[in-house]
Amino acid sequence: MQFLAFLQDSYREAKSGWVLQVMLVLAALLILLIASVGFRPVTLRDELDDHLELYTRLLDSNPESGRPKFSVENVTSTNTAEPWKADYAFEFVVACATPEDMKKANRPGLPVSRSEVDRMLQSELQFLNDVKVTGGPPELEKPEGADAKKDANKTDANKTDAKDAPKKALPTEVRYQVTTKGTKVEDRLAWRHKVSILFVYEIPHLYRSLRDCVYYLEKYLVNWVAGSVLLFVAVVITAGFIPNMLAKGSLDLFVSKPIGRVRLLVYKYVGGLTFVLILTTVTVLGVWLAIGVRTGLWPLNFLSIIPVITFCFAVLYAFSTLAAVLTRSTLVAILLTGVAWGLLWGVGKVNDGIESRREQAAQAKPQAGTPEAVLREVESEQPLWGFIPRSTFPVFSAIHTITPRTYEMDDRLVRVIAEGVLTPNELKAKEYDRPIRTSWAEMVLVSLCGIGTLLGISAWRFAARDY
Repeated sequence: MQFLAFLQDSYREAKSGWVLQVMLVLAALLILLIASVGFRPVTLRDELDDHLELYTRLLDSNPESGRPKFSVENVTSTNTAEPWKADYAFEFVVACATPEDMKKANRPGLPVSRSEVDRMLQSELQFLNDVKVTGGPPELEKPEGADAKKDANKTDANKTDAKDAPKKALPTEVRYQVTTKGTKVEDRLAWRHKVSILFVYEIPHLYRSLRDCVYYLEKYLVNWVAGSVLLFVAVVITAGFIPNMLAKGSLDLFVSKPIGRVRLLVYKYVGGLTFVLILTTVTVLGVWLAIGVRTGLWPLNFLSIIPVITFCFAVLYAFSTLAAVLTRSTLVAILLTGVAWGLLWGVGKVNDGIESRREQAAQAKPQAGTPEAVLREVESEQPLWGFIPRSTFPVFSAIHTITPRTYEMDDRLVRVIAEGVLTPNELKAKEYDRPIRTSWAEMVLVSLCGIGTLLGISAWRFAARDY
């Protein structure tokens, strides 16, 4: 009953300062923003038209390019209902105003000759199998390798005949027949989608699989952006709980009750933690429902954001509690908590870089004395990211060993989110198949020790100080 009374008291404080209302409005806006994100499966023609339109627009500003116009026509599919299972055929069209413009456009890097068209489509259509390009005039092809030597060794008579013969003018329009056999896409969720925001605005030139879309949405917008904002606002909301309790008159009222000072402080801490847990749960559940309704994907791993963000806040709130007990200032508590947050992130980031370098050094070493071995040895002695000396590595590692692991937990949370959405092949492509460096048990235990130390110092100071 005492704890519920303190929780109710914390609720009144947050509500009276309008911070709670602001937090609820921000949560509602986030859920609405996620709900406004739409995903539309695209056809092969949609994607090619988009890319070629951009390509044409860029070249149109350069007269020396010949200003070619690229398009696709007569696109056919053997399975319109399930496009990821279809074979495709279409015509790739290159058009210029004059034969001279076609000659200008026929240069390396521009998809005008058959070889360049093939190179471009192989790159753009990597999700399709067996892309073949045929047709087109031979005049656009430039001899390479053995063909070039063969042409160079022609007889003098043939050369004379070639000079005397009238040169054939290049066409102003070239068509190539393109065929494909099947795709590398496994199912509908892996097929490419167009992303829209605010219900109507489609992001141009962005094509991703539905799994990728959900993964990036959960990773960046929800976990990184919204999670950081949620933590910051939670720190601001709760920073005043303990200073308000320590204010003259308020503390006298509290200590007059049959409750010890240590328990009083712990109740305030747990009350603030419970308050943030409820807000986080409501927000994350709302976002999860919005994503599920919009995509048909219901990744339960996403809900792990709730305990991880709450636990990270528990670490930050322990710093805030200590600062509040020592200074009795809400502003100082917010500032010092922000500094501690930044330092924990920085130490974790540096330690991550150190571990990555160690893993690279532990890989198969090249033979001693070879240029590769010398280069690797020189790189291992260089400062991390160019400004963190190698001599400081043991210091950062030691600090990381004894401090709460907020950076590692956030980094590991991203992997958990990915595992709930992506397939094994997609996880491997994003390098999530690498061994885990630190277990959840180690991260939680080290962080709990840090929380216990901070709260222990706070409780000792609160109990010993005469207010």
